[in-house]
This record gives sequence, structure tokens and C-alpha cells, in this order.
Amino acid sequence: MSKEKPRILLVEDNLLVSTALQDILGEEGFDIQCAGTGKEAEAMIKDASFNLVLLDLMLPDTNGKTLLSKWKSEFPELPVVLMTAHGDIPTAVECLRLGAYDFLTKPVEKPLLLKTINNALNHSAITKKVTVLQELTKREVNYEQLGDVIAVSAAMTKTFEILKLVAQSDYSCLLVKGESGTGKGLLARTIHKMGGRADKPFVEVNCSALPPNLIESELFGHMKGAFTDAKENKIGLFEMADGGTLFLDEIGDMDYNLQAKLLKVMEEQKFRRISGTKDISVDVTIIAATNQNIEKLVSDNKFRLDLYYRLNVIPVEIPALRERKEDIAALASHFIKFFSRKFGKKISGFSQEALDALMVYPWPGNVRELRNTVERACILTRGEEINDLEILFPAAALRQPESLVSSPSPSPAPAASPAVVESPAEGPATGFTMPPMPLADAEKLVIKSAMSEAQGNKNKAAAILGLHRTTLYKKLEEYGMS
Repeated sequence: MSKEKPRILLVEDNLLVSTALQDILGEEGFDIQCAGTGKEAEAMIKDASFNLVLLDLMLPDTNGKTLLSKWKSEFPELPVVLMTAHGDIPTAVECLRLGAYDFLTKPVEKPLLLKTINNALNHSAITKKVTVLQELTKREVNYEQLGDVIAVSAAMTKTFEILKLVAQSDYSCLLVKGESGTGKGLLARTIHKMGGRADKPFVEVNCSALPPNLIESELFGHMKGAFTDAKENKIGLFEMADGGTLFLDEIGDMDYNLQAKLLKVMEEQKFRRISGTKDISVDVTIIAATNQNIEKLVSDNKFRLDLYYRLNVIPVEIPALRERKEDIAALASHFIKFFSRKFGKKISGFSQEALDALMVYPWPGNVRELRNTVERACILTRGEEINDLEILFPAAALRQPESLVSSPSPSPAPAASPAVVESPAEGPATGFTMPPMPLADAEKLVIKSAMSEAQGNKNKAAAILGLHRTTLYKKLEEYGMS
């Protein structure tokens, strides 16, 4: 059975342009229906099912932006590509804001036209599948693994489903958002390995690690003599990633002026080295990541709106580890197996007390901090099970306000009590805020951390906490830790 041809509605009042586009797209196997006015297009779009619309910005009886706004309200999943002979950045940005998939300036080169249409159709197919997934009722989830990334939580397993669909398509760009340490880089490498470019290069660059005067040379390369230290030609990362994936980590830190050049390269898939005179064509998929609120950067004029719309084709957000505590035990178990093999030990798992400590800790450093904590515990343990004294947290980060360090020994809050411990207004030196938790749990966790740091020496632990020794002894007895 032959595959159904994608149906395209072409809305163009110039007969020569319309005929040329019909010929090009017809040769590529598309089913083209044409309208010369907005009124004709309105009638056709209601009577037929289209996969994509090519819409001229200026029509005899209406404006393309008016039709775009109306159709995106009525047919939100229908991709619309705007065309105009008089393109400018403000107009393009406005059309993208209204929901256009892309904005092309006539005359359009055939390769760019076909690439834009195919990307739009792929994106539309993914969006429809994702919508179905998001409408699924909550179900019991099991341990899931996506390459080297594992999860139990519903939030992450749903993300896995979306990314599996993305990996199967020839996506042009992907934006991954999440706090530092959530695993954005690992996820980017995993998506690359799962896709059709797995045997091609995966090249990454941290945009915050290089100053503006160096990152342009790193991305695009330079010619000999381009600047003082340019003693020979240099290939940039875009060339290195040709056919594969370029991972732009911390994209929010990229120099504002360089963002315009990046956008141009993403749209045209060609560029010139610094001081170069020859265009270099590449075929590169972009995965960008940020730990910042990129929407706020846009509103503060620190990140280009047009680049944001280009990158945000398929946005993926990785929740912080404290927001998906179901994943902690599975991740910790995974890390134990890895480090047990690495260090030649036979470690079966955690004691219940150790697991409780992992579950109550807020993990400001996310999965990266959990990995480091398990590695340290695997190094320190002498048995086959990691106990709570071998789970070391930074005591300064966990230290709570006056209730613990100076008050007489209070009774633990009942389980149903609303009492919580809030972090001070001025946070600890480690830079994170401890979320509210029952007072008894917070005190027990802080004491465990101090005892771990003091290697079981109660006098030293009391000094770390700023407590009198007798107060600490009472606390240890109270919590069954003596």
C-alpha cells in the first residue's frame, strides 16, 4: 500500500510564483492545492484536511498575519510557513510569535524550501504524538531506561516517551532546560546515540566557559592571519559536527551579538570562517541546554527572541531531583553497581537509615551531587551495605537556624504537626535553600551529617554543630542514634 502524499495548501496570488512552487513541490511528491486569495483559502481549509500551509504574507483581500492568527486558533497543530518578498526581522519575529513554524523570504531556494517543509511536517507529527501521550491517564510506571538515563517518576518516564519520538525524526533543534546537575549533557548524548545521526560526530561546547572573543572562533573557525594569534587555519565546531549533532551547553550565556550569527547559520546551514571568503555548507542538528530562565533573559533583552523561537521547536524540561524523589533510590542503586565494579567491591545496597537520609536531603546539586555522594560512600564503606554514617552531606549546607544550635532539647514534632523548619532569609554559603520539612527530620538529618563529617566522634560533631556535648548526647539518645 503506497504512503499517502502530504497535502499542502499554497496561498499565493502571484501566478508565476504559484506555478513555480507547484512544479517544485509536485516533483517531490507533495499533493498541492492552490488559493489566490484569503477568501479562497478560508473555504478550502475548512473543506479539506491539510498537513501544511504555505502562506504569502501579502494577499489582495487580506493580510497573511490575520489568516495565521485565525488558523492557529482553529487548527493549532497545523504548521504554517509564511512567505514574503519583503522580509525583515521584526515582521519575522511577529509571525513566529503568532505561531508560524517558519518565515521564508522570496525567492526561496529549493533546498531551503524543501528542508523547511520536511522539518515542519516532522515537527507536526511529533507534536500530535506528544499530545496523545499527554492525554493519557496516569498509570503505574516501572523502572525505565533511556540509554544511560534512568527514571521511575511519571514526569521523567513521560519525558522519555517524548524523546524517543524525537530521536526517530530528523529534528532540527532541541532545547533542554533544567537546573545544574540534572543531566542535560547526558540526555543530549543519549538522544544523539538513539537517532539517525548516531554514527556521526557529537560535538559539545560550554558557552559560558569561553569569552565572547574566543567562542566565535571555536564555533565557526578562522583563517590564518584573522587575528594576532591565528597562525594557521582552524576548523570550527560546526564543521567538526557536520552530519551529526552540535550540543550548545549553557546557551543562555552566549554573547548577544553572536546569537544573531548562530541564528543565521541554523536557518541557512552555511557560514564563513572568521576572515573567510568562502561559504561552508553543513548539515548539523542543534541541541541547546540552559539552567537559566531563558524566557526572562528574552524579556530582559539578554537573549534574542528570534533565536529563542528557533531553538524552542521541541522544548524539554528536566525536573530537579527534589521534585522527583521516586527516582532517588533507583539512581542511587544504579550508581552503587557502577562504583562497586569500578572499585572492585561487593556492595549490595543501602541500609534503611542511609536510604532515609538520601530521601530527605534536598539535593541542590541534583543527580550530579547524588552520584558524587554515592561514589564517596562506596569508597568509605568497609562492608557490603552502605550505612547512614557513610552518607556524607555538607554540614554547613544542612545547618539550620537557632532552634537546633542554641535551644534546649525540644521534643520532636508529631508526625501530623504542621511545624516546619525554614531556611534563613540569607541562605548558607553553599547557595541553596532547604525546603520546608518536619522539624524532627531536619534535626536528625543535620546531626547525622555532622556525625559523618566527624567520623563518629561525638565531641567533634558537637563542635561542628555549635552544641554543648550534653545537648548532642541527649539528641542522639532521643533519635535512637546513640
